[in-house]
Amino acid sequence: MLRRDDGPGVSAWLAGFASLALPWLGAGLGATGFLLIARHQSVGWWCISAGGALLIGWILIDWVWARPAAIESDEPGLNRRAEQLVGRVLEVQEAIDGGRGKVRAGDTLWPAEGPDMPAGAEARVIAARGTALLVERA
Repeated sequence: MLRRDDGPGVSAWLAGFASLALPWLGAGLGATGFLLIARHQSVGWWCISAGGALLIGWILIDWVWARPAAIESDEPGLNRRAEQLVGRVLEVQEAIDGGRGKVRAGDTLWPAEGPDMPAGAEARVIAARGTALLVERA
């Protein structure tokens, strides 16, 4: 699939072109087959079969062969700022009262959820839920 310069090879370009053309050709052959059957011509069954084969080929190319593989990242927290803070000890900026407050990480205030703590206390981030940090006493 890949050439020496890591660009897509000829087979990738052919698969991409086939992925665009096969559904149209398959649908066209199927419609033509139904019209021929309506006129009592037996070649219509061949057209329907060929159209179905092209549609199955399209599905195989798109959903099986060309489906991008799931690649595990060597940096799973990349672009997940809240998850990058898990494990850090942060200062409570606005008291956590009733389970909600704010903690400071660098120059950013983050919504925090956890046990009641006064402003100035230290809290350890144990998890992230959306943009809210789940904290416990440090």
